[in-house]
Amino acid sequence: MPSPVAFQQPYLSVFFATVAVWVASDYLIGRRYNPESDGTQDRGSKRAIAGATAVGVTFASLAMELVPTARVPYPYLVFWLGIVTILLGVAIRRYAVWTLGRYFSITVTVDSTDDVVDVGPYRWVRHPSYTGGLLSLVGLGIAVGNWLSFLIILLPGLVGYGYRISVEERALREELGDDYRNYATETPYRLVPKIW
Repeated sequence: MPSPVAFQQPYLSVFFATVAVWVASDYLIGRRYNPESDGTQDRGSKRAIAGATAVGVTFASLAMELVPTARVPYPYLVFWLGIVTILLGVAIRRYAVWTLGRYFSITVTVDSTDDVVDVGPYRWVRHPSYTGGLLSLVGLGIAVGNWLSFLIILLPGLVGYGYRISVEERALREELGDDYRNYATETPYRLVPKIW
């Protein structure tokens, strides 16, 4: 059985270049928005996302090798759909970070003097940065062209981001009070408009 499209040239180069753009973007965000924090508000959620992503990618890679029969039909079309999805996720995340500006942080750090931001992507969902991160994970799962790998990447990602959202929502409600509660009522969706 031939190797997956993502691991054949020239697609392999496209795949690694796309993943490099994603990693570089997140690295630069981390360098710029990593405040000094005691971590009490974060409750390990930054590590939860990193760990979930690492676990998902590792086991998804094994699934591609161990269960090659789970390959998807139309592998070339699926590959390109995955690449576009990764880059769309990067763009959404960058837009969300840019919109929050000085209020963005890679750890949960909310101060009572912060303002609720309800413009840009925050008009539609409360956590568009996480929407972008999850979308890039989904794109990676799609690009490798294996249904089992897709599920293995997605599930830990949902758990990691789900935990982060619950931690962040709690901190926002505690620190920003009614301002955040009103925003959450007006913008009821956390990640995907009309879904959740």
